[in-house]
Amino acid sequence: MSTIRDVQVIITRETQQITQAGFGRPLILATSTDKPYTLYRTLDAVAEDYGENTEAYRMANRIFAQTPRPVDIAILGVTYDAATGDPTTLTAALNDNEGDFYFLLCEEQGIEEITALSTWIEAQKKLYFVSTDDPTLQDQFEGYRTIPMYHKDPLSYPAEGWVGRCAPTDPGSITWKFKTINGVVASGASETEISTIKEGGGNTYIEQGGVLMTYDGRTTSGEWIDVMRSIDFLEMRIQESVFGILVRNEKIPFTNNGIAQIITGVESPLKQGYLQGMIADDADGVPLYSVSAPTRSEVSANDRANRILPDVNFTAEIAGAVHETRINGVVQV
Repeated sequence: MSTIRDVQVIITRETQQITQAGFGRPLILATSTDKPYTLYRTLDAVAEDYGENTEAYRMANRIFAQTPRPVDIAILGVTYDAATGDPTTLTAALNDNEGDFYFLLCEEQGIEEITALSTWIEAQKKLYFVSTDDPTLQDQFEGYRTIPMYHKDPLSYPAEGWVGRCAPTDPGSITWKFKTINGVVASGASETEISTIKEGGGNTYIEQGGVLMTYDGRTTSGEWIDVMRSIDFLEMRIQESVFGILVRNEKIPFTNNGIAQIITGVESPLKQGYLQGMIADDADGVPLYSVSAPTRSEVSANDRANRILPDVNFTAEIAGAVHETRINGVVQV
């Protein structure tokens, strides 16, 4: 057979994958036994490792009972006794963990453990949720990543159900207020307690207009949960996008064309954020974000020699959400 080939096709793969941080996976930190980070897609699978009488199982049950619900959850087991244990055991286990997650939940919800985990979470690009029967818990923290939910029966796991309901959604696509948690009754908070909880940056679960709903969707700093998640999303996706461009190309030249590729790497996640409802648009439907970078001639010779592109900047206007309205009307005869 002839080996002559007039047409030869050689395909080079330029599809190297960059690891992406997830924004929809809950992690339960179980304190009854030592077990490695494991992913579970079903409640039956959780029962095989932790048993139906454990808090880990009941927390997983609340998460999986939601509609929509996460595709999977992670559980990390660390033996811990609240009466004699050092809460740094919990944070050490998290530091040693290499598994991906965004929402942190923990079986142990004593004040010392909450304090340790709250301190830890503030240094991460993650969120920590806790169910509590203390209506003043939020007043003890001012973190951007700590989110308590008050309920007279914290063992009904309202915060865990809240995460289960909202975790599967795209960052920016929802507000965390107005959500119904399957299997959880109203918190039992009085109107005075609800007002105090809201003012302190806490959350609870109420009935309004015959609808059970989460209230108010904030972190203990007073910032909105969806805003924090959106910021984390943009930061990580821009970092991944630009890094991917640098890795998948033989070279990004320090020219105006090369700089334009970096700008595209920043713009792409911003566009995605807009499509997810994260970023606002103007009256003409134009997304309210912009990206700027210096031209080659505007970069100092020293930075060019060191191969550093400085002053790549972007601005984006968060879309936010409507939580309350003020309506005035006149009825005439």
